[in-house]
Amino acid sequence: MVLNNKFFLYLIIGAIAALIEWLTFYFLNQFLGLHYLVTTTVAFAFATLCHYVLGNIAVFTSGVRYGKTKELSLVFLVSSIGLVFNLLLMGLFVGIFFWPTLISKIIASFIVVFWNYSARKKWIF
Repeated sequence: MVLNNKFFLYLIIGAIAALIEWLTFYFLNQFLGLHYLVTTTVAFAFATLCHYVLGNIAVFTSGVRYGKTKELSLVFLVSSIGLVFNLLLMGLFVGIFFWPTLISKIIASFIVVFWNYSARKKWIF
């Protein structure tokens, strides 16, 4: 039952981080006119930091396996792999299928969330 509660909290925090990511993406892409792959990277990094902070408050016990510096480095390593998945999906959805950028971003985010949770749970926390 604890796993289900933690995963549920992880999804709530993920939803908050996703909103932050999508709003950042939309602002940078639509209002500043930055390329969708650049905005994907910036928005993903910002949302990852927000997710790390919120996740340590409500879901994961920080510092159990590693010190804070190594833990944060591992989170960004795992997230960087997620970012690669995200960029590949964005390239596929926007660059090949010509889907709208924000719709593509949202779909890619939903796909990558499973990688992020599994990897964080298994190797970091």
